Amino acid sequence: MINTKNPKLAINGGEPISKEPIVIHKPYLKNDDREAILKAFDSTFISGDGPLCREFEKALAEYLCVKHVLYMNSATTALELAFRAKEFPPGSEVIVPDFTYTSSALAPLYNDINIVLCDVYPDNGSLDVSKLESYISDKTVAIVPVDYAGIPADMDEINRIAKKYGLYVVHDTAQSIGAEYRGKKTGNLADVSVFSFHGTKNITTGEGGALVTDDDTIAEKIKILREKGTNKYSFLTDNVTRGYYEYVDIGNSYVQSNILGAMGVTQMQKIDEILRIRTEIAECYKRSLSGIEGLDFVRITEGAKSNWHIFGILFPSEHKYWIMDALRAEGVYANVHYTPLHNNAFYKDYGTDEDFPGSVAFFKRLLRLPIYPDLTSSEINSVIAAVKKVFLSK
Repeated sequence: MINTKNPKLAINGGEPISKEPIVIHKPYLKNDDREAILKAFDSTFISGDGPLCREFEKALAEYLCVKHVLYMNSATTALELAFRAKEFPPGSEVIVPDFTYTSSALAPLYNDINIVLCDVYPDNGSLDVSKLESYISDKTVAIVPVDYAGIPADMDEINRIAKKYGLYVVHDTAQSIGAEYRGKKTGNLADVSVFSFHGTKNITTGEGGALVTDDDTIAEKIKILREKGTNKYSFLTDNVTRGYYEYVDIGNSYVQSNILGAMGVTQMQKIDEILRIRTEIAECYKRSLSGIEGLDFVRITEGAKSNWHIFGILFPSEHKYWIMDALRAEGVYANVHYTPLHNNAFYKDYGTDEDFPGSVAFFKRLLRLPIYPDLTSSEINSVIAAVKKVFLSK
């Protein structure tokens, strides 16, 4: 039983576990990243879709075992292009989990496609496949499963249902680079997958994202759409037009700088190390915090292997914000993360709490603990000590 009045807790005036704040996230940046950026700078090729962007795409394609990787300025634009490439009729519907970042829903909306929010599991935040078919109508054209916290969704069942109804699957794998589902890495579990390389992700280029697919038609379409509707991709690759490229379609500028592509190359060289360290930290947390009354861990999907992008704990909802504040007072910067979409002003007309009991329950119980490769042993021990101090206070 948590004792909120315990005088030993820092929130009540006691001595904190850590005098220096242990932040929720730090990117894993090393000297090779710095040197690669400077070398790209010195090359004078600093614009988009440069040779280092192509090298990054190739390394990622080989790592994921996919045919096409298209690096661009964000996962949000990659999601948008995943739908623009299909040209679904306006008024079509796409099923999007209620517990996700807004980009998952903005992608169809930007393409004049309606969204239908669906409920998620109350213990891991991913799409509740037992409810999925209830959201499908004759207007449904696609599903956007999301890998919350780097935990793959139940892709076998999602793909089975999608195939049954002839639906397009855009897998929002923004958080799950390196995660696996039934022996396959995320990125080749759907028609299209989208990764993020934002500064908070396991590997980063500061800002950036990638669209991944084995579909040649989609890939060729997006090569044009992301480069202002031109055939510049083939021009840079083959120089078939002898000095110029053509304007062949409508599009926008979604390519990423060669400088950031350089960082992608060096980050990919460290991905196995990054995942190993994150896994070791997560296993340490689980060993040390197991058995504490009222504390549970976010469930891993059956057959899945998390990349531990986020380490989440679940506990009785009535103490959520007090626990967060108590941990912060101890020097551990636990965080809430985002809220269910329907609780945000833009999505308030898409449903109520009664429509999404799983999403509401998950949000009410969830807090994130710090997890990143640069956490020291001392900091890891301080996180564990702070959680125990707050939860086991008498």
